[in-house]
Amino acid sequence: MNKRLLLLVTLATTLSSLALFAPPADAVTTLHFSLDDAASLAAGELDGTMVHSRGHVTVGAQTTRIELAEAVVAHSIARDGETVYVGSGNDGKIFKVTGDQVSVFAETGQLLVRSLLMHEGTLYAGTLPEGRIYKIDSAGAVSELARPENAEHIWDLAWRGNRLIAATGPEGKVFSISTQGQAELLYDSEAAHVMTLALDGDALYAGTSDDALLLKLNGPGDADVVYDFPGNEVTAISARGGVIAAVANEFAAPRAGTSKVTKGPSRPRAGKGRLWRVEGDRAERIFSRDDGHFTDVELEESGAIFVAGGKQGRIFRVGTDRTSATYLDVDERQVLTLSLTGSSPVFTTGDGAAIYRVREGRPENAMWQSKVLDARFSARFGQLTWRGSGSFRFSTRSGNTADPDDSWSDWSAPMTSPGPTRSQGARYVQVRAQLTGADDVLRAVTLYYLPQNQRATITSVGLKRRASAKRGKAKTAARGAAQAAPSTTYNLSWTIDNPDGDPMRYRIRFRNENQSVWRDVLREDEQLTATNYAWQTNGLPDGYYVVEVSGSDERQNPEELTQRSATESEPILIDNHPPRIEGLITRGGNARGRAIDSLGPIAKLEYAIDGGEWRMFFPKDHLLDTDNEEFELALPTDLGEGQHILAVRATDAGNNTVSAELEF
Repeated sequence: MNKRLLLLVTLATTLSSLALFAPPADAVTTLHFSLDDAASLAAGELDGTMVHSRGHVTVGAQTTRIELAEAVVAHSIARDGETVYVGSGNDGKIFKVTGDQVSVFAETGQLLVRSLLMHEGTLYAGTLPEGRIYKIDSAGAVSELARPENAEHIWDLAWRGNRLIAATGPEGKVFSISTQGQAELLYDSEAAHVMTLALDGDALYAGTSDDALLLKLNGPGDADVVYDFPGNEVTAISARGGVIAAVANEFAAPRAGTSKVTKGPSRPRAGKGRLWRVEGDRAERIFSRDDGHFTDVELEESGAIFVAGGKQGRIFRVGTDRTSATYLDVDERQVLTLSLTGSSPVFTTGDGAAIYRVREGRPENAMWQSKVLDARFSARFGQLTWRGSGSFRFSTRSGNTADPDDSWSDWSAPMTSPGPTRSQGARYVQVRAQLTGADDVLRAVTLYYLPQNQRATITSVGLKRRASAKRGKAKTAARGAAQAAPSTTYNLSWTIDNPDGDPMRYRIRFRNENQSVWRDVLREDEQLTATNYAWQTNGLPDGYYVVEVSGSDERQNPEELTQRSATESEPILIDNHPPRIEGLITRGGNARGRAIDSLGPIAKLEYAIDGGEWRMFFPKDHLLDTDNEEFELALPTDLGEGQHILAVRATDAGNNTVSAELEF
């Protein structure tokens, strides 16, 4: 696999769910979108606002975006006071960010600077795919410090005592490196990759791929398993005061790097983020997302935890009481590294490399915006209401494309109190609210709408099957096959395309195919709601008839909004009368006669001698294809002396049967 592809950060593709009022499938009336929980409130966009797990929106933090124009991803970060260094890809540059000014500080010549560490004024950089570690002085001069044996990925760096610690792959080793560059093996894990390192005082922790182990590295070749997480890898850890925050992601399939012979990890397309808090011998999963994995974690002194999402560009903050908040939301889809504790908090992104500074003070324009809300059909929008405390300025916009574009209406004039929506009718709508006070709390938003009534179309009408007058099966000895007894009941059936699920009422009428006058099957006071009907035809002459079924959604809509449709069947044969047998005689050892039906064709001819079993025979032309079939039957020659009874039976296409007898 191309090594550049191995460096692409995985983007989960599952959309965040939006909790909306779900209308009954069999009703179209005034409906409403109700956004009143954390999932639905967080499904849109946040700009200077936070959504809390208890289901409310408050004013959040303000950020300043600083673009790293020459980079694809900003994958590592190191701090030296107020100066920030950012390691990037895909050309291995290290940027220096002072205030809002960005400059290229150093170039490694590698593909990606995956890890950075600042120690006593010297910057250390770990790269991939060649597994090199560089030392960069204050002037940006780059020199190679070490190239650990068989390492192709330097995933993370830490400093313990007087030595640099490096987590590597694809052989899952941790190296201890002197200031002169001698690399010694500190620990050889069973995993393909050691992904992350963290220090808590003198305690050194590591997280692995494959079995997702959290390890405490005690000394050369000595490690304790702190916890074995479910999932595929420990992606990031942060430790402080005996507490460890660990990201242990779960992916749909194991990573490709599941053995020491595998050259590099390759995440599946989708993953689930899992955040764990470990203290002593207790490990608790305190936060999770099924719509995307996590990329980084940071533990605050207070015990709260920041965790970065690999999808939708979000940072979450989880409190010690396990409540959480969508803390920040940026335009990029991936937040890759966090440095939010201490002064001048920052974080970096991929999918458009940038560094963000989190500023002090309240955002000037704290805005919450809903996801695009889908009414399914063109709709009229009604009352917009909300619950909360404080002062808000609500606006809406609408359009007929799933993604807002130039065809959408502009944002409406602001509403400061609930009232009629000011956007034109359309299929889609969005709501946004500006929180104008520092202590504003938005708890719920409700938007009423009436979707356009959709026409239900009857797509086909026909016979389901002929009803049988008797239970069971009539057997013919000649074929041993089942034959339905004749019946004047014809089971009509139809299909319908009903886009909005309105309850339907059906009416049925019919006419002979050669006539123009329609006759009703049902009385007006009969309410037919099923898509089938047992049609009694005993009073009808045989012939071909056309049936029309019309449908109406009048049960759910006022007359002016009611929609109707009708569809005719192909001509249906009504054949309720049996054929007749004429001219049955015997002569010269043969029986002759004729089977005649008013419609035809004659479907079967049979005979029996002296009450014996029925046997099939063919007409003179050997084809049963007309309504008038002449037959001549050779009588058996081994009947013996005396009188005998010949019975002849004819059946038409409607299973109507007639028989005649003759003594010979």
